Amino acid sequence: MAVIFPTKMTSQAKPRHSFRILFIVSALIAAVVAATEKENPWSNAASTDPVLRLTASNYQSTVFHSGKNGMVKFYQSWCGHSIRLKPIWDQLAKEAHPSIFIAHVDCGASKENDICRDNFITTYPALRYYVNGTEYDYKGPLALEALREFIALTLVLTCNPILDATTCSDRAKTYATKWNQKDVTKIIGEIERLGNMMKNSESSTTAELRSWMRERRDILKIIHGAKVATVIAIQGGKERDGNSDEL
Repeated sequence: MAVIFPTKMTSQAKPRHSFRILFIVSALIAAVVAATEKENPWSNAASTDPVLRLTASNYQSTVFHSGKNGMVKFYQSWCGHSIRLKPIWDQLAKEAHPSIFIAHVDCGASKENDICRDNFITTYPALRYYVNGTEYDYKGPLALEALREFIALTLVLTCNPILDATTCSDRAKTYATKWNQKDVTKIIGEIERLGNMMKNSESSTTAELRSWMRERRDILKIIHGAKVATVIAIQGGKERDGNSDEL
């Protein structure tokens, strides 16, 4: 059997071999960059971020002088907890009620570092919420549904067709007028129906539709409370009139 020894690399083979090495190195660099971008959600362009970014130029005017309630997340892009919270915070911003703001401050950015220092931010992510210009620490759970409920109950200026119709959109006013003409039994039934719809359609409906279902339910609760209060007041008046007749 003949033994074939490797031949000496010629000057023509060297460029081809070097090109192969260069191709492999380029592919490895591209893979590392892609993996880094996948792990770091802040690597995308800022223009795609649905969350309001606060800087030295808009921080004070947004959280204290905008006339809106809202929440701010103080974060570091390298922090694992901050990275895990980002998709939840993005979703909250996408479905935010017009009466509130959902914002964040990048404490790792040189221009925003002063904001974090002035607010004594030492752990990440740190959440603060603002009601009528007053600042509070948020200490609740970070699950999406828990934050949604907190925002809806604490921050959102809900439509109140009984006390102040100016807080309602035209669509909400029309809805409230329609249901204000119905009896209490039908209103209770509709409240239960909307509640069940919200529970059963969490993954199959858009954030906008869930928000509208929640707003309708809240409107009906207000109307129901007003009707019950009216009935109680009428009954109390009749009892007082009856007692005065007896006297």
